[in-house]
Amino acid sequence: MPTTAAMKNRLPIFTSLALVSCLFLASIGAGQESLHFPPEEPIWANPHPGLGNVSPGSASAFASVPSVRTLYSSDSETETGSELFPLVKSTELYLSRLPGNKRTGVFQRLNVSTLWAPDNGSKGLGMTEFDLSATFALPMPTPDSPLLLTPKFSTTFFNAEGWNETFHTTGLGMRWIRPIVKNKLTADLGVSVLYSGDFKAKGSDTIRVPVHLAGVWNFNPRTKIILGVVYTDRRDDYNIFPMAGLIWTPNDDVSVELLVPRLRVAQRIRWFGSAGGDEQSDWLYTAFEFGSGSWGSDYFDSRFEYRDLRLLLGYERRTRLGPTLGLEVGYMFDRHMEVKYGSAHPSDSVFLRLRTAF
Repeated sequence: MPTTAAMKNRLPIFTSLALVSCLFLASIGAGQESLHFPPEEPIWANPHPGLGNVSPGSASAFASVPSVRTLYSSDSETETGSELFPLVKSTELYLSRLPGNKRTGVFQRLNVSTLWAPDNGSKGLGMTEFDLSATFALPMPTPDSPLLLTPKFSTTFFNAEGWNETFHTTGLGMRWIRPIVKNKLTADLGVSVLYSGDFKAKGSDTIRVPVHLAGVWNFNPRTKIILGVVYTDRRDDYNIFPMAGLIWTPNDDVSVELLVPRLRVAQRIRWFGSAGGDEQSDWLYTAFEFGSGSWGSDYFDSRFEYRDLRLLLGYERRTRLGPTLGLEVGYMFDRHMEVKYGSAHPSDSVFLRLRTAF
């Protein structure tokens, strides 16, 4: 496991890498032709209209938005909340020239989610999570190359026999999306500056600076290939984490994510219009994912690291104009918690997660 001194020595390296990458990407795309967004087709003219973002990898979606509109979540409107794979979180580019059913201002979206897992016995570990984030977009230097700013706050409450602890994570995520080859290759560079602790601990245990760098290749209108790396700024074996795989949408009703470290298959089961003229659709999906967290703890006088594996079934209702609502039921296993004095393996548990985005 990396030591505190080793972690401090790595931060300047990754900061320099991020800066060099920014300059490199800027120089490559400096003379690039601006992307053109054709007029959006009428909402009711498409026999399978979806929501404009139901299947971003589909042919109909690429007809109106030829750039990479949803980089890593092929269909989900809400974020996963896991710090172990920040790249998989949905990042929609709702910028000034995108179709009219998306926001055109600086404010892009608001995400809220909450998770509950019960304490089930002597080796059980109960969890309650609450996540809140908002995304704002700025042209850098144009809307085709946006800078996404995401202030975030989350609270995680753990409870077990004779012990309970509450941890908080707050800070700012910065993400730069840069087209490299028109309609084909897009680069994604991100860095977050986070306070992660119990509001009592101090020092380097509470400060985290995760960094990621990835590329997204549009192999064809229905297939994206992703390759990248994530520096999570943890102190366990997940300090540096690769990300690779593809997102495939064989048709407008199905999406498949074959990604490391996330697998997800989603099926649209219904589409309909509301009395107010809005469009709505219902989706069912199954997924495998990691859950994780890393916080400075005054109680343990060290970093508290947590991770697990999750299998889940989910339902999501999306509206073109209103909020997206989601419900997930899952099973978490291979749970692991670690501090500098030792580690423990809590028993498996079921969980329930509610999510919304607007």
